[in-house]
Amino acid sequence: MLIIKSNINQYLYSMFGKYELVDLWWDKPNKAFDMKTPDEVYQTGPDGRKQVYDYVVNGSDGYW
Repeated sequence: MLIIKSNINQYLYSMFGKYELVDLWWDKPNKAFDMKTPDEVYQTGPDGRKQVYDYVVNGSDGYW
């Protein structure tokens, strides 16, 4: 499965309602990623992209 940021951003936008908040989310440290930013994890490669994608999809299903 090819995971790209625009797909993840669609989920984030549906949760946050503002593109500004989506942009902020990528650059803020996150406990789920050991205080790394989601962007740092995403940039590590396919496993990192899948980790971020799974986290966001689970959040969009209400598992915050």
